[in-house]
Amino acid sequence: MPKIRGRIIRVIDNRTVIINLGGADGIGSSSEFSILGAPETIIDPLTGEELGEVSVVKGKVRASQVHEKFTIASTKWRVVNLQHVQALSQIFTTRDVDQGELLVEGGDLKPWKAQTEQPVRVGDEVEVEVAAQPGEELEAERDTGQEVSEEPDELEGDSGDSTEGHA
Repeated sequence: MPKIRGRIIRVIDNRTVIINLGGADGIGSSSEFSILGAPETIIDPLTGEELGEVSVVKGKVRASQVHEKFTIASTKWRVVNLQHVQALSQIFTTRDVDQGELLVEGGDLKPWKAQTEQPVRVGDEVEVEVAAQPGEELEAERDTGQEVSEEPDELEGDSGDSTEGHA
């Protein structure tokens, strides 16, 4: 599924934001947005070579009210998983994998800045997956200034990945 980018246009409280993407952009009631921090340059400490940039996720919000041109989204939501047990249906299960912590030198630890130092602000970029319409081509830049990407290019700020099962 393609990803589009928009911006936070208002912070209501420490759990609720308004985003400049709405139903007209393909946003639905189950859309989850990643709030992206400023790109951080990755440099090889031995050679000094600039290897590239990575955007980390400051936080995640889910649509609670979708309007045509904007969405109100919150950090808190309920997930309901339905599992049908019938002769022809399959039950999907998930499991978490935890390989434990790495043994590292304390001086080598450099937490992602966006997760640890920067608050969520008006103007922060957000990214969300939307379903492409059959035969519809997504443009790299639209007149709203929203970028479209098809490759994931952000990292979670923490190592705890959660997965959810769906029927």
